[in-house]
Amino acid sequence: MRAHRLIILLLLVGCKATAPTSSTGSYVEDLSIHRPVIMPTENESEEPDTQEVQTEPYTPLTGHIKQELDSISKVAYAENIKGRYVDGYVIQVYSGNSRGEANQARSKMYEFFAELEPKVSYHQPNFRVKAGKFTDRLKANRIHQQVKQEFPRALLLPERFLIKYE
Repeated sequence: MRAHRLIILLLLVGCKATAPTSSTGSYVEDLSIHRPVIMPTENESEEPDTQEVQTEPYTPLTGHIKQELDSISKVAYAENIKGRYVDGYVIQVYSGNSRGEANQARSKMYEFFAELEPKVSYHQPNFRVKAGKFTDRLKANRIHQQVKQEFPRALLLPERFLIKYE
């Protein structure tokens, strides 16, 4: 019971409001030097007009927005004519640090599968030999099984590539 009284007493003392700090004088600062000075123009009069302002009916703007949208559409159309990116599959037959081995793998691919057009690419620090561009997974798997007979470490990888329209 005595411990409860002590805890309550400590809480009451801890929650006591502190006395505000006193300052010797009131704070005054003149900020008028930072305010912009606006001078009336010749058209403005000192007294507001009491006449009623007549408004004209709303006329929508024509031409300028439509022309800008048309130009954007033309740019998009020109880009779409060049081709589009599609998700597909490629067969990777080599990945390593040696340029010579990559060129040998490419040459060997040309011997057996010239229609797949193997290409060597360099993504630091590896050389990669990839062949074929397939949009159909079944056809890619069929060709991949044939390539695996000559290149046991060949992989079928998903890739995004550009298809050009003719």
